[in-house]
Amino acid sequence: MYRKIFLNQCGYLPKMEKKVTFASDEPVSFAVLRSDGSVAFTGETDTKIENAAAKEVNQIGDFTSLCEEGRFYILSKTLGESETFTIGTDVYTELFQKSMKFFYLQRCGCELPKDKAGDYAHEACHTAAATIYGTDETRDVRGGWHDAGDYGRYVGPGAMTVAQLLMAYEHNEELAKAYPDYLEEVRYEIEWMMKMQRADGALYHKVTCKQFCGFIMPQQEKDELVISPVSVTATADFAATLALAVPFYEKEEKEFADKLATASKKAYEALKNMDIPDGFVNPSEITTGEYGDKCDTDERYFAAAALYKTFGEKQYRLDFENLAAEKIYHGYGWEDMGSYGNRAYLSTTFAADAALKERVEKEMIAVADTLLKKTEADGYETALSKEEYIWGSNLSVANRGLQLMDAYRLTGDEKYQKAAAAQLHYLLGRNPMGVCYVTGCGTNSIKRPHHRPSGFVGKAMPGMLSGGPCNWLADELAKELLPGAADAKCLLDMTGSYSTNEVTIYWNSALIELLLEVIA
Repeated sequence: MYRKIFLNQCGYLPKMEKKVTFASDEPVSFAVLRSDGSVAFTGETDTKIENAAAKEVNQIGDFTSLCEEGRFYILSKTLGESETFTIGTDVYTELFQKSMKFFYLQRCGCELPKDKAGDYAHEACHTAAATIYGTDETRDVRGGWHDAGDYGRYVGPGAMTVAQLLMAYEHNEELAKAYPDYLEEVRYEIEWMMKMQRADGALYHKVTCKQFCGFIMPQQEKDELVISPVSVTATADFAATLALAVPFYEKEEKEFADKLATASKKAYEALKNMDIPDGFVNPSEITTGEYGDKCDTDERYFAAAALYKTFGEKQYRLDFENLAAEKIYHGYGWEDMGSYGNRAYLSTTFAADAALKERVEKEMIAVADTLLKKTEADGYETALSKEEYIWGSNLSVANRGLQLMDAYRLTGDEKYQKAAAAQLHYLLGRNPMGVCYVTGCGTNSIKRPHHRPSGFVGKAMPGMLSGGPCNWLADELAKELLPGAADAKCLLDMTGSYSTNEVTIYWNSALIELLLEVIA
């Protein structure tokens, strides 16, 4: 049944702002009912939005004043019932734990036993030595996480994932510790990335087979593993992320932290001697994910700031400030890494240029103000315009929530925090599809993601964030079934729709960081 009432299906903290969106041309009277049918709240919608992205008219209701804990649903005499949801102090713990467990279940190169991995248990996979492209040389690169619905492993996206998980831990250590192996799981990816570092400090871009495999379990993929050439983006992201990681390990694991510092500095030195074109391009025989970022300046910017934040050496500061003098970079994606650099520079305990810090802060707030206007114009308070429902739109939603949180921390103005929380609510059900985009969570979640273990087993691995609506219509199913669909509804919950319903480690890390920051 298609519902016309949309809200966060996982629920709300008692004092959190709580809004509901109705697909209706006319204002709506509604009631919030307890699970036993008694009335807990009654209200009227007070905002109307002409929603071009969803091709519908939205009415917005507010039930923030309902702080009672329990299980609820919303009833409208004209539009029916909503999905059920919870108000409580621990409504996000299960979501967090499932989203973190995803990384363990994505582990490559080791056995996942039945008692820990359940239906997704498998023997050690991808254990053979990989061939360095264009040579006869092989290298042991076992470990790390499978990047997405396929079994490739990519340094740039892996580094982004680690950076976000570390920042999430930094901002909400209390909830992070609800997953006891949090930093140990992050270390598993870091140790793999270190195996991808060349003797001169540069990082190989990725290790995959030459083509994607079918929907098989990871240990069944037996084709030759190939290590693709080095790239500036992978090298810079690695240098930055390992620098950020040092403080998290140096107290309890000093020897490991020292190795991180050495590898980070070595990669940074390699950047100075890497005279190769911007952007990675797949070798002709390789058709797996490219991650071909055409601008590497923002990665260098991130690296300089991160190394200065951790090590305090003058050269790193000068490198960052010289780049920032030309342009302040922004973004939390694998392609646009500027916001990581901004956050690192603003939070360093070493000396920094006061005028530059002020300029960075003003630009970060200006970015958030632009996003705020988008949320105010959208019936689901999503920080996307009609044209921005592209491949991985849910990553954009989560990362824009992080940019709004940046402004909240800089200004203390709660309008930014509320807008950031609205991005979380969108991902968890308050969206035009009326679906919780995290598998195994909420009451109506994604069931058939483009994810090989899930496809093989026949049910969705829990805790995965789907990519979300993509108006590119880039896969055959989307081309066949979605012509004319509203931009915000270009989604197919079908295994074959990789452009709308795949999963990745860095979509999950963005979700986790947004969650931990919003509720900190």
